[in-house]
Amino acid sequence: MSTETELRRALQRIQAPDELEGLRRAWPLVRAAFEAREPVAWQRRNQWPLLAAAVVVAILAAALTSPGRALVGSVRDAVTSETVKPKPALTSLPAPGVLLVNSKNGPWRVQFDGSQRRLGPWWEGSWSPQAKYVIVTRGHRLAAIDPNAKGAIRWSLARAGTVRSARWSREAGDRVAYLNGRQLRVVAGDGTGDGPLRQLVGPTPPAWRPGGDRELAFSTVDGRIELVETDSTKTRWRTDPGEVPTQLVWSEDGERLLVLAERSLRVLDAEGHRLWATGLSVGPSGAAFVRKSHRFVLIRFSPATGRSDLVLLQAEREPGEARFLYSAPGDFGTLAMSPNGHWLLVGWVNADQWLFLRLTASKVVAISGIVEQFGGSERQGPLSKTFPSSVSWCCPASP
Repeated sequence: MSTETELRRALQRIQAPDELEGLRRAWPLVRAAFEAREPVAWQRRNQWPLLAAAVVVAILAAALTSPGRALVGSVRDAVTSETVKPKPALTSLPAPGVLLVNSKNGPWRVQFDGSQRRLGPWWEGSWSPQAKYVIVTRGHRLAAIDPNAKGAIRWSLARAGTVRSARWSREAGDRVAYLNGRQLRVVAGDGTGDGPLRQLVGPTPPAWRPGGDRELAFSTVDGRIELVETDSTKTRWRTDPGEVPTQLVWSEDGERLLVLAERSLRVLDAEGHRLWATGLSVGPSGAAFVRKSHRFVLIRFSPATGRSDLVLLQAEREPGEARFLYSAPGDFGTLAMSPNGHWLLVGWVNADQWLFLRLTASKVVAISGIVEQFGGSERQGPLSKTFPSSVSWCCPASP
């Protein structure tokens, strides 16, 4: 692909604020003007377009140098980065639902009206279906707690290894998968029938397949992704080895699976076939599906500029042209999609802010002081260590 073509495509991928609505508003005027136009001879009609084309050629020639390549970044920054005055506190959510925030001081629940409650001194938590319970871990302990009863424990169990990455099945909520050291185990939703599923797995949190018959995806130590039927313990499919992922994310219909690692992204279908894959730069990354679709938002970091971009891609055989949604200096650390699919929560680590981006229009709401609002302080360490590690927006639960 020529440099000129690459530059042109990069510029076309930039989405200006309210671009879609602007096109809709402008079309009636453009159509009316076209119908009322005065016919003009070819030479006169094309004199200025030809001159403009010469200018474009000169600009594209500049793309052969690093300043020319920087043009894309300059244009993107001009149309995607806004100076948003942050609010000092989270007084409400922009869409209905409830948040589960995993902070350095344990999990917190945030209601639609902005009210917050710490759920106890646990290390991390994950929603049950419909947010009725939260499955939490700390050290060697796993427990199910009631967030509506001040974190009252419904059941708990202890294991020899360090317990973490517990995930409640999405459908009936009658299974919980978790890691016990390097062992993958499954327990019933009432705390009974606990047992090992696999003896040696990778550190990736397991992911229940939506709509599947108690099917669970996990990573092996050599980066293979395996889908297993938890009742029979039979493997449905297993991929080739690859980079051990940090995150497994299913689409809501269970037909697509994102395998996100530090340096790569693999997109799989429901049978484990790889649709496409791409390399990623060193730096923060994350992914979240848009509700009821195979589109997903990806955090893409650029070491050269020190910026994080949010881009929209397709989990199909062709990813499509990446559409820029937002860009800012520093690290984006968390993503969570609102239950109605209209808003995306983005954790902007370096700024100690949450950004709420409306996907259907050009609107950003910023909230500052996130670390302090969830019990943290500067004395606990840098923002990269004290900023909330993950957020889920229920229901349905976010990845």
